[in-house]
Amino acid sequence: MAKLTVTLYGREYSVNCDPGQEQRLQEVIRFVEERMKEVEGNVGNTTEARLLMLTCLHMADEMIDLKNKIKETKQEEEEILIAAVDHLTQHVTHIASRIGRV
Repeated sequence: MAKLTVTLYGREYSVNCDPGQEQRLQEVIRFVEERMKEVEGNVGNTTEARLLMLTCLHMADEMIDLKNKIKETKQEEEEILIAAVDHLTQHVTHIASRIGRV
């Protein structure tokens, strides 16, 4: 387990991560900090704890929206696949009936 000291919104934290994941952790830290700045820009001056809480809620809301969109997309893809299989079944049935008449 690798141990890193990261800085998030001006505070240092010691964080463990899997070996080789240090760069990914830094990317995540940058992403969270950018979101914190966005939220702070929307709500104005607030405590750090409140800013972290609001940022978490904002990110969780986005994550839920993305999960729902993925679920909808999967359902749409499944419906398209079912329609394609039905179409192919009809096509094969039609070809088989024509072969039977020859």
